[in-house]
Amino acid sequence: MTRPLPNIFALPFVLYAITYWMRGQTKPFIICSGIAIIVFRSELALFLGLLLAQDLLRQKLSIDGLLKIALPAGVCILAATVLVDSFFWRRLLWPEGEVLWYNTILNKSSNWGTSPFLWYFYSALPRAMGASLFFVPIGIYFERRLRPLALSALGFVLLYSILPHKELRFIIYVFPVLNIAAACGCHRLWMNSAKSAWHSFLALIAASHLLVNVLITIFLLVVSGTNYPGGAALSRLHRLEGANSNVTVHIANLAAQSGVSRFMEINSNWTYSKDESMNYSQAEIAIYSHLLVEAKNKHNTELWATLQENFEILEFIDCFNSIGIQYNSILPVRIKTKPCIGILKKRVSAETVLQPEEKPPNEKNPKEITKNKRKKEKIEADKVDETSNLPLDVIKEETELDNKAPEPMDKSEQLVIDHLAVQVDDDDGIVATVEEVSLELNDGPEAAKEINFQELRNLALKQTPQKSRAATKLKIRKIIEQHFRAKGRHIENDSAEIQKPPGIPRSGLRQSVKSIIKQEKIKEMIEQIATMDLTRICDLEKTSTKECLKQVIDKMDEESINQK
Repeated sequence: MTRPLPNIFALPFVLYAITYWMRGQTKPFIICSGIAIIVFRSELALFLGLLLAQDLLRQKLSIDGLLKIALPAGVCILAATVLVDSFFWRRLLWPEGEVLWYNTILNKSSNWGTSPFLWYFYSALPRAMGASLFFVPIGIYFERRLRPLALSALGFVLLYSILPHKELRFIIYVFPVLNIAAACGCHRLWMNSAKSAWHSFLALIAASHLLVNVLITIFLLVVSGTNYPGGAALSRLHRLEGANSNVTVHIANLAAQSGVSRFMEINSNWTYSKDESMNYSQAEIAIYSHLLVEAKNKHNTELWATLQENFEILEFIDCFNSIGIQYNSILPVRIKTKPCIGILKKRVSAETVLQPEEKPPNEKNPKEITKNKRKKEKIEADKVDETSNLPLDVIKEETELDNKAPEPMDKSEQLVIDHLAVQVDDDDGIVATVEEVSLELNDGPEAAKEINFQELRNLALKQTPQKSRAATKLKIRKIIEQHFRAKGRHIENDSAEIQKPPGIPRSGLRQSVKSIIKQEKIKEMIEQIATMDLTRICDLEKTSTKECLKQVIDKMDEESINQK
């Protein structure tokens, strides 16, 4: 009902044709079959043709009688479909003839994907029939009158399996027939329930399988709910940019195929585009304010590198990936998802940020001054909090050292010092290149932002470029170091030490070996955190990402101490 495709339109005529065939009414059977085949789906000639062949073999119908009915009916039906469709398409056209030529003769349907020969039998039929599939052989075995119909349906599926491109809707006509067979099997088991305890048990299974089918349907419905990331992405974009009337969104192929429809174009002020010839060149993407495109994967990394120069990522929308087993939950089955569609928004250029009517940067309003003042006070409070757990003599010595003005150094020297302090890894590690070490120097405001859940999620899913990955890991390192310093722990090769004038001893060096946090341990913590799903550890609605990370750090530290 939700997919008004030719298969669905043909289904009622197929059901009527089967009904007339079972009643032995040849003429209406041929007419209904002709409408289903000529107007809607030509492959039905295989299914309904097998039923017709049985009538001819059993001599229920002669060839002369067939031609007297089929020829006039076929000509009238063909003329009607050509006349109507040619009027609407504005050219001489037999739609189903073109589909037959394209899909079967030219075999170009495989351009839309192929499946193994037996896919209908091991995937489509079990998903559609559920537990009822087990009762189909029982019904065919016990009910002889059903065999010609059921075997014709299975023969149709077998013949249609030759076509490489397969979809469940192509064989939707056989499910009512197979359900008849399953019903006959259940009926026979139920009627024999009084014969013995074994028969009663089989009858109970036959009745309870309907409940199993309900559970299977609910489960598959939940899975299907993750198959429409395009619709979810456009709905999310409407919520994010609902107040913005100047939106021009490009809907890529995957989004258009997975839920986006004309019914979702609810904002009359927006422009929705489904241009299939889009090559994502600079000139083409310049006219769009938003993009709904396939999420970054190994096949389109070059595309994303181009897009991220002009667009920022608002969100990723997940879709179905696989079904996994979980042992730490009441429900043993878990539906795994993966990012499928990215919602991108055009970056605001520096020229458009400052409008003529806006005040210049040196004329800040009182609210902004108050906000900056509070921010500065918070930073100072954090500094005090970090040293609150240190001994008084250490705090005093630290304060004296901090008050001494360090020798001035140029930017390159500072970069080398930071590089040594961070202990660069050989792989992507914490910071992969000197260029990424300078990220804080070049992108001060961005690096100053507090870490957030989305950053960690993208890091765990490996959906960030190398620079962003290095910046996120650097933020994690800072949180670890700050947390250990606040607890009075000393850090080996502390980056704060290197910036002090050389030759001056640190009181922290007098601490015991047990209180020293080694760089290797910090690196291990960072790599573990980089693969974690924080939603399983903390309630992020009640706890900030930073506080959650502190809990994780304490837990890792406690585990490492226990191991020792």
